Parts: sequence; C-alpha cells; structure tokens
Amino acid sequence: MPNIPYRWSVYCQRYTSITQLLATLEQQQLPAMKKKLIDLLKIAPFTYYQNAKTRVKRAKSKRLIRSYLKQADRPMLNIGTGVNVLKGWLNTDLYPQKPEVVYLDASIKFPFEDNTFDHIYSEHIFEHLYFEDSCNMLAECYRVLKPNGVMRLALPHVGFLQGLYNNQEDKVNKAYIEFAKKYFIPEQTKVVGDSDHYNIYVINNFYRNWGHQVIHSYETLKELVEKFQFQQVERKEVGESDLADLQGLDGNGRAEYPPEFYKVQTLIIEARKI
Repeated sequence: MPNIPYRWSVYCQRYTSITQLLATLEQQQLPAMKKKLIDLLKIAPFTYYQNAKTRVKRAKSKRLIRSYLKQADRPMLNIGTGVNVLKGWLNTDLYPQKPEVVYLDASIKFPFEDNTFDHIYSEHIFEHLYFEDSCNMLAECYRVLKPNGVMRLALPHVGFLQGLYNNQEDKVNKAYIEFAKKYFIPEQTKVVGDSDHYNIYVINNFYRNWGHQVIHSYETLKELVEKFQFQQVERKEVGESDLADLQGLDGNGRAEYPPEFYKVQTLIIEARKI
C-alpha cells in the first residue's frame, strides 16, 4: 500500500468527487499522482485491511524469531503449525492460532538467513500450495537448512485414493468411506441413496476439498524434492524417524478424524541437505 503524502491530503479535501479529482490531475499535468490514485482505487478495503494485519504480524514475528534464535541451541522450523505447537521448535503458520506462533508465508522468501535451521518439519501444508508456491517452499527450505540438516514433509498421497478406488472393501478404506459419507458428503449421500460407488464421490471430495492443490505420490514428491538439491530422500512411517528430533511429530492435534485414517492417507518423506 503506497504512502499518501501531505500533497495528496490537500487534493482529497478539496475534491469530493473521484472523477473530478482525476480530471483535475489530468488538467494540471500530474500523471504520476493520477496513476497513484488509480492504483489506490484498485485496492479493495478488505485487501487494505489484510495488508495492514500482515504488517502487524510481521513486526511481531520479527521479535519472536529473534528471541527464539537467541536461545535455541538447535534451531528447528515447523511450517504450518496449526494447533500442533512443537516444543523446542520455531512454530510458524500463515494464520497463527496461538500467540507464540510466528507468521510465515511459505509462498515467498522466508525471513531467515541461509543455513539457520538443523531440521525443518511441515505437516499437511504442502498439498495446499499452488505448484509454483510449493517450489518456492522447497527452495527456501533448502536455503535456510544447515548442511546435513533434514526436512521432513507429511502430506496426503495419491496411493490412498487409489486404494479407495481399487479396494474399497479393505477394512480401513471401508470405514473411511462411511466416515466421509456422513461428515464430508452428506448432501450427495442423501441424493444418491444406496450405492456401491460412494468411493468415487469420496475421492472427488478429497481432491477438491480443504484447498488441496496437488496430491503427490512418493515418486513425484521425491522427483520434485530432488530438483531442489535435496538428497537421500527416504519414505518414513507416521511418527517414526532415525533422528530423535523428528520422532513422534505427526498427527498430533488432528481431531477431525480417527488416527487410523491419518495413517492410511499420509505420505512422509525425509530429505537431507548435503
């Protein structure tokens, strides 16, 4: 949002009509001021409000970041915290829900120096990013990781959806379909009635709901992560890691569905910066 200098305030007091003000600026050959006014008019009040809120969050976050990095022996970054605030980590989110959580937009440059963090963790956030924004996140994670640091990503995987399609009679898949019918697609369930094909509705809902943008397989995620110089990409089980710092992180605070559903739908990888 551009600043409005004193000269602007004089003009705005004198002319109550935007059209009249634009015409006057044209007559007085003040194209720069006219262009700035037009740019201002393009910004909706809600956008201005959001921009103001973002500036406040960033100012507060700078203080939290400085405080954390000053006292942390092993700095670790949690991207997309939600309610899963991890002890000993710098917890960040685009929409911080707790006062100790730092504002961070994963689609732009991170507010950290190169080689800052020992480890990075992100749980069920990556799939919500547009593809180009997910690429920015990977590039920034690599930049701010220390050499030999590890990034751990947890996200839904397409193999889960393939299981719903090919094997809907599996015990867990069947339970998930029934759960989704009740809580995620009740309107469709009401219309369709008895059907052997609810798995198709559930799969469609999973793709489009909750702001999902890209659902990866292990192969596509590994391929993409390696494009950003990460090495030793390995698939991990929920809650398990060879590194003590990365054990037991997944699924905490996710009360929207039973733990067995989290496990069956979640793909986890760890990748190292060499």
